[in-house]
Amino acid sequence: MLNEPSPSSAFSAQTARGRKARHRLAVLVVAAASMVVASCGGSGASDSAELSTTGTVLPPDVPMQGCTYELNGKVPPGEYQGVQPDFGAYSPDSAAVAAVQSIKAHGGTGLVYGFSFPTGVKLYAGPDTAHVVGTVPDGNSVTTSEPVLWTTRSGARWLAFFIACGGKNLYWVSVDQVRRVSTNEGGLLEKKIPELLAAPPYAPPTNTKASALPLTISSSKQFAWKNSAIPFVIARGQLLGF
Repeated sequence: MLNEPSPSSAFSAQTARGRKARHRLAVLVVAAASMVVASCGGSGASDSAELSTTGTVLPPDVPMQGCTYELNGKVPPGEYQGVQPDFGAYSPDSAAVAAVQSIKAHGGTGLVYGFSFPTGVKLYAGPDTAHVVGTVPDGNSVTTSEPVLWTTRSGARWLAFFIACGGKNLYWVSVDQVRRVSTNEGGLLEKKIPELLAAPPYAPPTNTKASALPLTISSSKQFAWKNSAIPFVIARGQLLGF
């Protein structure tokens, strides 16, 4: 599910399985943390167990309690607790390597927004459908806040993010595949992403409405907004137990 950004909201919120949920977008301000991001470009192909993106980008440098992100040293009251993913170790494929390298070289796009993915949505090793690394388990869901948006040469849209306790590699979600699993969720993605891309840039205090923003990858190997005043940590994700 989706929700507008709010400076007082917690990391990410969803509803229980079987009900339509509203996702709370979190504001996670980490002082002294340099964040970096990326998106939009071409795709790749095959994969190899030796491929890696960790030399270019790493998960957000945000403390966690268990598999739940902290804010100012503690988990915000009412925040849903993340659970340990059981997707198994995997290597990014060549499409992921190409996308991350493109973001490093040319910059990319992040969404100041939050999304939720229901049971059955597949998680991929890169922005192609050749290498499934996990599927959202029955009775679970995955949430993401400020995901990276990547568009392949064919026009297919993907969201990329890290999952708390899920290792050092990005997980990639296909908008088309979400639509095949859930007409409702997929339709919301297909409607919302163009709206975010067309919206005036999120720039508090003058504009606090959700939008897409340019990002890059910093020297500390993390996604970061080109506008360093944006307080949202990029590419966060959690597996939730409902």
